[in-house]
Amino acid sequence: MAPRERLAMSSITLVSETKTPAPTGDLLREANHRISNHLALLTAMVRSQISGIDRGPEILSRAAAKEMLVAATGKLVSVSRLHHRLSEQSHPESIFLSEYLVDLCASLVSSLGLRGRMYFAHKWMADCRLSPEQAQYLGLLLNEVMINALKHAHPTGLPVQLEICCERRANGRVTIVIADDGVGLSEEENAKGVGFKLIHALAKSLNAELRIESDSLGLTHIITLPPSVDAVKCLSVVAAE
Repeated sequence: MAPRERLAMSSITLVSETKTPAPTGDLLREANHRISNHLALLTAMVRSQISGIDRGPEILSRAAAKEMLVAATGKLVSVSRLHHRLSEQSHPESIFLSEYLVDLCASLVSSLGLRGRMYFAHKWMADCRLSPEQAQYLGLLLNEVMINALKHAHPTGLPVQLEICCERRANGRVTIVIADDGVGLSEEENAKGVGFKLIHALAKSLNAELRIESDSLGLTHIITLPPSVDAVKCLSVVAAE
């Protein structure tokens, strides 16, 4: 069996937090407001995809229709897992990035039926706490990167590995690197497609700097978080074997 096919889904063990008592009225209103905002964001993203369909062919293949449904489901999973994590925390105003993304990766593979097609490797050399809104942008961005990798990384249909690395650069900025092991994309391919437009839009909403690099060894997304995001010591370093 090839090394890529032996990769197992990673998991991370973080310090568990004490479950909170029933939320007060103010906390419930805040949670409902947050959910409303996140659903509005999903609506805008789906509308963007609808606009892309309007400019496309009159008839969609079964494979193309399935791709769109998988992408939409991934967005819903991203929102669902974030709110599930927040509901279990004693401090729902922020969340560890590693805790959310590792959980999200496992949920995407399980919920979208991607076992055997998509593998994640995690390298957490740094971590940070993000607001729910910041975490949501990153979760949705990761989903779009994953969907694009499934479509483009290996045209022959080989399984895809996505490596997610979080580190603190010399200038103090927290940087997240998401790299696939595919064939890379041409400049023309990088510039078109709803998925890449959404990735850029999500990075802009996060006030993050985005750089995309491509070569014969794969496609790499480098996301540098805003200076206001501070790195904290990572509780665990995780790697797929």
